[in-house]
Amino acid sequence: MVNLTIDGKQITTSKTSTIYEAAKENDIYIPVLCYAKKLLPYGACRVCLVEVEQMKGRLIPSCTTPVTEGMVVTTMSDEIKKVRKTVLEFLLVNHVVDCPVCDKGGECDLQDLTYEYEVVTSRFEGEKFDLPKDEANPFIERNMNRCVLCGKCVRVCDEVVGYGSYSFINRGFETKIATAFDRGLDCEFCGQCVSMCPVGALLPRPFKFKARPWQLKEVNSVCGYCGNGCTVTLGVKDNEVQTIRFNDETGVNDGNLCIRGRFGYSYVNSNKRLTKPLVRRDGVLKEASWDEAIQTAVQGFKDAGEQVGIISGARLTNEELFLVKNLSKALGTENLDHSGGECYKGVTEGLLETLGVRASTATFPLVEKANAILAIRSDFYETHPVFGMVVNQAIRRNEAKLSIIADKFGKLSKLPNARTLLHKPGLELNVLNALCHVIVEEGLAKTEGLNGLDELKAALKEYSAETVAELVGGDADAIKQTARELAGAENAAIMLAYGLPYTAYSKELAIAAANLALLTGIAGRQGSGLYLCGEKANSQGAIDLAILPGGKGMGAQQMLAAAGSGELKALYLVGEDPLVSYPNRSLVEKALEKSFLVVQDIFLSPSAQMADVVFPAASFAEKAGTFTNAERRIQQLHVGIKSPGEAKTDFAILQLLLKELGTSAPATPAEAFKSLAAETPGYEMVSLDMVGPQGYVWGGDNLEPELKQLVPVAGAQPLADKYQLLVGSALYHSGTLSTHAKGPNAAVAAPYIELGREDAAELQLVNDDMLKLKTVEGEIQAKVKVDRRLPKGVFFTPYHFAELELNKIYSGQPAIAVEPVKV
Repeated sequence: MVNLTIDGKQITTSKTSTIYEAAKENDIYIPVLCYAKKLLPYGACRVCLVEVEQMKGRLIPSCTTPVTEGMVVTTMSDEIKKVRKTVLEFLLVNHVVDCPVCDKGGECDLQDLTYEYEVVTSRFEGEKFDLPKDEANPFIERNMNRCVLCGKCVRVCDEVVGYGSYSFINRGFETKIATAFDRGLDCEFCGQCVSMCPVGALLPRPFKFKARPWQLKEVNSVCGYCGNGCTVTLGVKDNEVQTIRFNDETGVNDGNLCIRGRFGYSYVNSNKRLTKPLVRRDGVLKEASWDEAIQTAVQGFKDAGEQVGIISGARLTNEELFLVKNLSKALGTENLDHSGGECYKGVTEGLLETLGVRASTATFPLVEKANAILAIRSDFYETHPVFGMVVNQAIRRNEAKLSIIADKFGKLSKLPNARTLLHKPGLELNVLNALCHVIVEEGLAKTEGLNGLDELKAALKEYSAETVAELVGGDADAIKQTARELAGAENAAIMLAYGLPYTAYSKELAIAAANLALLTGIAGRQGSGLYLCGEKANSQGAIDLAILPGGKGMGAQQMLAAAGSGELKALYLVGEDPLVSYPNRSLVEKALEKSFLVVQDIFLSPSAQMADVVFPAASFAEKAGTFTNAERRIQQLHVGIKSPGEAKTDFAILQLLLKELGTSAPATPAEAFKSLAAETPGYEMVSLDMVGPQGYVWGGDNLEPELKQLVPVAGAQPLADKYQLLVGSALYHSGTLSTHAKGPNAAVAAPYIELGREDAAELQLVNDDMLKLKTVEGEIQAKVKVDRRLPKGVFFTPYHFAELELNKIYSGQPAIAVEPVKV
């Protein structure tokens, strides 16, 4: 710690602090334009100049100057004020003063500072910028006439996002910020640059001219898409979410968002939302009252007796899931499941067998200090972009070594010094076993307290780095180097995402990853962690609350098969669209056709169109409750807007069902949380009062394993077919929900089949050509996207789009043998 004096006030601060940071910690105001707490010090704007007595009174930038013992600082004097005013005058020489039509008006840092320092005229003359605006994309407007060259957009895109869209070009008065070759902006459109810009040079186009900042009501909530659990601040006006506001004071994400979190909110305002209950009469879905819809549903469940199945989504709150579980008890059924029933088994079974836990063992911020990181699958960034940004920060600031076990290249592969352990499709298990083999054979394993070591050693004999590299088409030296880095790192992380398009080997991959975590000492060690991250916003909450089959109950796939055969008479789908998103479409279609079907959703999804009763539900922006993210952080949602028409929250709908069944239900989500906490492991001592702005992590930053059991797991064999299709997630979408949002659809509006340049040349295909992929089960057809990231013979398609009907050929396999035909 360091002692210093700022404006006569004696303070103590960390020796790593800058003068600005020390002042801010102690509520001493220093103006800034180029500073941001998540970016490295830069010192571009010179607005934060202060006097330091030990430096003979000369003015220095407070945001880049580290504190020293005994330092005496003055933050305001006549000289400082004069210099700051001069700096502002210089900024206004070329700056276009169009505040009346600038959307930044009312929250512009330059506007505020010129008012504070009374810069009403300028002593300097110069030509105003007259640069063309960049409106080449539907997300971000770039108006460099307003730019003050603070560099925050350049730095956040490099230091946090790891994309590098911007840089300074030219020199002197001609300096400006531009993209490569000064073309229109074409990036991943996360909007981080927009959130950092202190002026109106970068603005969100979907919000243009919709409202002034002071007209917006700000409501903090949690993003309803992936399991990262990012805080989003809703900008609400006229009962609509008009924009997502920047907020780096609450939550785990430090203000960082991806395209889905920042621009994917519009579905909540959609005029295609369900607004009234629907009941099928004479073969047609017709509007009905809530009383009729609830009574019809309950009567259908009663007629089915115990032959009822409940399949829930993982975007319901914990409190709503608690009522789902209570409903299954009221109906007398143990047929309860969520998210397809297979993809989460890595957590519920794999981690349980090896570590005795059913959750990630550490928190996201710990990854920033990691020395070595292993990502399993290149798609990890696509499924959890903001966690991927944390990985980039670890590389940039801590020089972490990143390795990716992948069947294709992706965003993570482009990060500095990243090592991609490329393999043939479906062979991740083999590579993980090879890593374990290297660690064991080279004597690098942390074996104290481990059970099953001898059995694992015996099973790993066939998985030497050389043997596996030959089988998977990889690099033995790269495998060995990765193993050594993980074993030798003081802090390390292993990351694996799971979700509906990643059903294959879910349990086995988690076991193999846990074996590696145990051998390297990562599992349970302070500062290190094994992360299994769910696809949906409350995937971890659904596991915590055991939205799983009971002792004699059926899982989702078994329920669908039983419904198709007539064994199960009724199905209740809560926030799920299995007809589009679940593997094996024919199985799902048959089940929905033959059963009494109740669907609860915010849109009339393809599954809902087959229902006997449809309940209109609320979005995340219309409900209160809690989500638990992939690091076990419980966070609160708050109501931002009212639901359209007669739509109700899932909580309210479940209350009505329970009441109709003669069962009591908690009156409010707060009461439900109190009840669920009492019976949910890890939540026992948690109250809502403890779930503050930063949430509450049950189990602490590092969750101690209850077991240390090594479990051998066999590798796989590659397909021999020339062409193979991979199924996964696209960066711009999450599940099927994002396909109802304007933002994600503006980036990727339709399904596509991606292939490498070699295959494109061989098949005589170019971008936007139509391609048909034939399989034994059926065929799909979509436009072609030619890229460089796929190995020869490997195709990729995202699973989000209903019109593709991908699940006609996808039944959960790691890769699909296909025959490509140009249409």
